[in-house]
Amino acid sequence: MIENSGHTFRQAAGRFASGVTVVTTRVPDGAYGVTVSSFASLSLNPLLVTVSINRSSQLLEHVRSVEAFAVSVLASDQHQVAHYFATSGRMPEPDGFPGVPTTVHQTGAPIIAGSLSWFDCMLEDTLPGGDHEILVGRVAAAGGGTGEPLVYWAGEYRSLTAEMPRSDQLANASDGLAVAYHVLDVGPAEMLDAQNSIEPAIAALASVRTSPEQWDRLDDLVDQSELVADAAGNRLLQATLASFGQVQSIHYRDRGSPESARAAVAAHRHLLSVLRRGDPEAAREEMRKHLDAVRQQLQIS
Repeated sequence: MIENSGHTFRQAAGRFASGVTVVTTRVPDGAYGVTVSSFASLSLNPLLVTVSINRSSQLLEHVRSVEAFAVSVLASDQHQVAHYFATSGRMPEPDGFPGVPTTVHQTGAPIIAGSLSWFDCMLEDTLPGGDHEILVGRVAAAGGGTGEPLVYWAGEYRSLTAEMPRSDQLANASDGLAVAYHVLDVGPAEMLDAQNSIEPAIAALASVRTSPEQWDRLDDLVDQSELVADAAGNRLLQATLASFGQVQSIHYRDRGSPESARAAVAAHRHLLSVLRRGDPEAAREEMRKHLDAVRQQLQIS
C-alpha cells in the first residue's frame, strides 16, 4: 500500500508531461466536449485509440448514445480552447461551441479547427478504470497539420517555446504588490480584512470555473491558498492573492504552531470539498467561515 496514496499518486502523475486533447461528440441536443490529457494510440491493426473519461462526466452518456466521438489534439496556441472545454457545468450546444470553429468528417462528431491532429472514431468498447471509464475508439478518419503541441505538465498548460511561463509572469506581478504592502507596513489585521473582501468572491468564481482535474491539483497543493485564485482563472486575482501569501508568511509564522498548521490543512481540505460542489453562494459563505476561524485561531482582532 502506498503511503498517503491519493496525494502521492496525483503528485507523481502530474510530473508526466502529456499532450492536451478535446474529446467531442454530437447528440440530438447539440455538440458537447471535454478537455482530456489521458489519450493514447492503442493499435495499428485495427486502428484504435483510447481516452480516459471521469465517470461523473456527461460525455460518457452522450458517446454511448451515438457510439461515436472525435479526439482533437490541441496546438500550442489553443490554451483558451483547452480552458473552455475544461469548464464544468456546460450543456450540449445546439448551435456548436461558442467561439470555437469546428469541422466534421466521417462520424459527425465535431473536430476542433486548427488542431494539431485529429481522430474521428466509432465507439469500439468501454472499459472500467476505477473512477474513470476508458473509451476505445475505432478510427474512421484521421488528419492533421504542422506546428507545436499544447502540453499539460504540473497542473498547467504549457508550450514547447522558450516564452516565460505564466506562473513566472504572475510571480513577478505578485512580488511587486508584496513590496508595496511592505512599504505601507500592512499588519495582520488589515491583511485579513483585505482577504475577507476578496477571497469569498474568488471562491465563488472558482466554484463554477474549475474542472475535476483542476480540483485534484488543488487537493495535492491544498496548503497553498493562492491556488484557489488560480482555479478562478483570473490573473489579477491570482497575483493579488499570491502577494497576500508573501506578507502572511511573515506575519503568521510567529503566531502558528505545528498543531495550527495541521488544523489549517484540514480546514483547507474541507473548504475545497465545499467549492467542488459548484455552488457559488455556498463557496462564498464557506470562505467567510474559514477566514473567521483563521482570525480567531491566530488571535487577531
